Amino acid sequence: MRFYSKKGPIITLITWFLLIILLGSIIALLISGINDPDSLFGLIILIVSFIFILWLWFNTYYEVTKTNELKVVAGPFKYALIEIHSIKGIERTKNIVSSPALSMDRIEIHYNKWHTIIISPKHEKQFIEKLQNINPEITVKS
Repeated sequence: MRFYSKKGPIITLITWFLLIILLGSIIALLISGINDPDSLFGLIILIVSFIFILWLWFNTYYEVTKTNELKVVAGPFKYALIEIHSIKGIERTKNIVSSPALSMDRIEIHYNKWHTIIISPKHEKQFIEKLQNINPEITVKS
């Protein structure tokens, strides 16, 4: 089962601001013309950046696999494949550390002995219930 990332207002504002700036730059460069290799290189970088940000925006999710693993994906990045039976606990966090989460309303998953990952599933309650159905020993702190 796949759970997409919640999209918070701060990260939404930053993301769409960047996308508008990139799109405006692409259009301005196309209007002014591609006259030299530097212009072409700049256009390629702008287009790749635009596509990369869209990819992250629309393809950040957390999937509970048939083999009882939690797969964490953000755009082209496969962050983690976590054995659900290794998850010890889940707690809410407002930690701003970089993570595969598109909201500041996040949960931190503790697994194995010292590992953690911060995510922000859109349907948090159903997500946690799904994990606890597989591993009832997961403790949840609010």
